[in-house]
Amino acid sequence: MRFLGTEFERIVGIASGVLPPVKAVNERVCKEYSPAFLTSKTLTPYPMEPHKEPTVIKFHEGCYMNAIGLGNPGIEGIKESLVEGCRVIISAGGAKPEEFAEVARHSEGAFAVELNVSSPNRKGFGESTKDYLKDVIQAVKSATALPVIVKLGPWDNVVELAGKALEYGADALTLINTLKGKLYEIEGFTPLLSYGTGGISGRCILPLAVRIISEVYAEYEAQIIGVGGVLEWHDALMLMASGARLVGLASAIMERGFKAVREIEEGLREYFANKGLKPEDVVGIGVKR
Repeated sequence: MRFLGTEFERIVGIASGVLPPVKAVNERVCKEYSPAFLTSKTLTPYPMEPHKEPTVIKFHEGCYMNAIGLGNPGIEGIKESLVEGCRVIISAGGAKPEEFAEVARHSEGAFAVELNVSSPNRKGFGESTKDYLKDVIQAVKSATALPVIVKLGPWDNVVELAGKALEYGADALTLINTLKGKLYEIEGFTPLLSYGTGGISGRCILPLAVRIISEVYAEYEAQIIGVGGVLEWHDALMLMASGARLVGLASAIMERGFKAVREIEEGLREYFANKGLKPEDVVGIGVKR
């Protein structure tokens, strides 16, 4: 599979938010599970404390809600996330364009930079920055020669924003980030998450990811990393049929560990072999029919 001018032997990688910025962990995952790519935790130029516990809950089989709040060690997390022998995507965050650019400037050695303009879990960051998308992308493009990937959320205007991101210079898109939700405990009716709201992920957002990726691909035929609701190989296949060239896992890893990367990759390979297809044959096939 070709993505951003590079040939990938594998399809399934790791989405942002799963791996800690700890080199030993990243090296072990790279060596033992051979993911197509590793995406770092979202990193800002300065350390940020996560929200208070609880920050992650499982509310249904295969469905999660989290509000960690972009807690991270800052720029120091970049060197801890980079792993020789694995394609690492650095997820960059910030409250203003120059902060995204600062992370990108320090990301030499990565495969690409992914701009988190879509996390719903910290005011002033993530989805709060999508309103100045042009400034963010242009600041980052001026700070690095690395490919720039923009990660967008499941908003009503996501197709329009995807087009603008590409127009402003994004080389690829990651679709989709989590969907904002809220749950109460039923004794005192206080929010289950300390932040109040949180990002819904897992099996319950798969149809949403399929729809949005399909709509964006139909409009622009963009290069896309598909994320959202992939727990089994056939889920990954649906994102590919929608237009994704690579697929990132998060909830599947929370469910059964990093072995999910290998299991889903093997399931896809078996499907392609049985059907006599190449992965490229499936990309966007559901949209083109």
